[in-house]
Amino acid sequence: MFCTSFCRVFAVEWSMCEDFAKMAGESRLTDPSVRELEIHNLDTGSKYYVRVFAGNMKGLSAPELSIPTCAEPSSWRDVDQRPSRLDEKLSVMDALLANVQLHRETHQVERQFKESRVSPSARRKTNMRKSLKNIFSNTTKFQKHLRRGMYLACILYCDDRVAVSSEELLPIVEVDDNVHGSIHNDFHWLMKVACTWEDVRQLKQDMEKGTHSTTLHCRCKMLQAALHLQQALGMQDLGHFFYRPIKDSGGTVVMVTVNAVPEMKAVASSSIKWMPVSKLMKKLQPNTDQSTAHDMLFTSLPEKISYHKMCQQVLERGLYLGYLKLRSSVDLIRVLVPEKTPNVLPHVKVRTNSHVSREEWEWLQNLDANQVKEPPTALQLGFQEEIKEATSKLLNHLGVTEDQAVSHRLYDIEVIEFSPDVSFLLLLPPSEEVCSVPGQSDHLAHREGFLSLPVQIFEMIHMCTYNRAFISRYSRLSSLLEMNSLLAQHAHREAFSATELSTAKDRVREMQEFQFCLDDTWKGRRWIMDCLTYARDKQIRGGIPLGVLYAPPPSPDDSPLTDHRVMSPHFMMPPVEDTVGSQEFLQVDADAKSHQPGNLRIYAAYESGLAKGTSVKLHVTPRTTAREVINLVVQQLNKAVLMKGMAEPIYTDDQLADFCLVAVIGARERCLRDDYQPLQLQNPWTKGRLFVRLKSNVLAAIEQGNATAV
Repeated sequence: MFCTSFCRVFAVEWSMCEDFAKMAGESRLTDPSVRELEIHNLDTGSKYYVRVFAGNMKGLSAPELSIPTCAEPSSWRDVDQRPSRLDEKLSVMDALLANVQLHRETHQVERQFKESRVSPSARRKTNMRKSLKNIFSNTTKFQKHLRRGMYLACILYCDDRVAVSSEELLPIVEVDDNVHGSIHNDFHWLMKVACTWEDVRQLKQDMEKGTHSTTLHCRCKMLQAALHLQQALGMQDLGHFFYRPIKDSGGTVVMVTVNAVPEMKAVASSSIKWMPVSKLMKKLQPNTDQSTAHDMLFTSLPEKISYHKMCQQVLERGLYLGYLKLRSSVDLIRVLVPEKTPNVLPHVKVRTNSHVSREEWEWLQNLDANQVKEPPTALQLGFQEEIKEATSKLLNHLGVTEDQAVSHRLYDIEVIEFSPDVSFLLLLPPSEEVCSVPGQSDHLAHREGFLSLPVQIFEMIHMCTYNRAFISRYSRLSSLLEMNSLLAQHAHREAFSATELSTAKDRVREMQEFQFCLDDTWKGRRWIMDCLTYARDKQIRGGIPLGVLYAPPPSPDDSPLTDHRVMSPHFMMPPVEDTVGSQEFLQVDADAKSHQPGNLRIYAAYESGLAKGTSVKLHVTPRTTAREVINLVVQQLNKAVLMKGMAEPIYTDDQLADFCLVAVIGARERCLRDDYQPLQLQNPWTKGRLFVRLKSNVLAAIEQGNATAV
């Protein structure tokens, strides 16, 4: 180790040769307070040795080798060759946008040719209607009193001030004097438009040329209101929408956009002035009997500004552990997020290094498949301990009890990469508890510090924070394609001659191909949808159970029942009430029962499709029951069979009741009752072995136990 108080520089060298005969590169750190160096452009799969020299005015010291002495650049994706979600898709999006615009221009030329054949008198009438409409709509007046209907409001803030009209009103314009049923789909569509405000005028013009459906009519009015706000404020960017429209009992709905302005001069409108938020709040006198949408908007100003600021925050560099929890209603699936960082899932930091190596990921995969063939390396053990510590911290923060926790699972399909500097591992509840439905007990439903955002809205704010360039292009393309598809379908319905019909069909087909390409690109970025589908799948039951993650890997030298008198800080399995038929059960004196967690090693004494002597190690609590142990062992070995590429034997949930847990010593066997807790076993049974066998095969465990002993 170096005495850094005398160091002025660090020299770092790396080589593929252990004796550093040939150097691969070197670098100097002139700031002695810097403790790390990122080395780029290394060859994947090659071993690199690193050494460090400390230097001052007298020269460089003797070299110190790194610990470990060498490392092999790798990635978790090397295990199964999974492509990165961060692969550059912008070029694909740009090429698709160019094709869509070329198709659009061609269509516009043809449409203009058709319109040129319209009689001059008809064109004069159309132009006169547009002129009269512009006379009465150019001057935008903000709404003072909000009646029943739909409105669009914009909160512009700069430091502690907000933009208001000369009458000290927030910029609010009317969208429609009526609300047509649920607005979820229209609101989600408008959130996409908010990523490309510069296209509002063009989208509105296209909608006016399209069909006259109720949906298009409502969206056209939304675009008209947005255009009025842009004109009144003298700026295009109205910001991003607050995740929830304001609704009152009178049928008034207000959709609110929020945007931070770098300086007050950016708002080029003589009718706008700036006012401190505190002063505006003091002037408000809400109706104490029944709060209106207008009062609710003013009283929630600080909340909406704070939400907008929080959505812009990016996590520090590192690897994080997140928690996926969903709630469903009739028409929406919502995801749980923290109030302070609504653009990510509830999380804790695992470490500063966001990269997960192949060696670390292979260890997790082997644990899940029960395929540990050799002792873990120091790197693998360190990674497992980091995950254990982060898991315990996260579940404590969420208020998950010890008995609930170990039935949770670690998502082992991929590492979610938000950016090159931020990566996430995911913790999943049991498949039955991933998504809560109305009326179901959920301890997180009313927990302070959390929000429930619709999945589509969460995706938008998450992408706007971590993949802004991508989501902006996607939103623009999605909006343009939607309108072009509607226009193409409209032209197809109006086609009369065979030539017109053929041309219209080609346009519809081209739009479908464009949409397929866009959807395929978008799907590659939607990690949340892949994760929630996997987490809710009751057939797969995927992920690494925490009971397996916390237990040490199987070893031939392990005893069947480890010393559980050592206190463990980790979480265990919950108890389950269940019973089995009339067999001989083990009875234990209640006063002798242990109150501390421990590890169990359970052997498979049934046709599992794996080698004889296969076992699973579990970390359990004194309240863990035999039925829970049975279910977890069978499910883990099912996954091991599938990961070996075999189709059978696979035992379904309905068949789990056919298994039992038994303790064996020599030719003696005791079948444990389903609600019995295995950690309460007493001598001499602690010197025996635990087996899972079929109830119908009475001698299977004794025969395998004797064969193993021989």
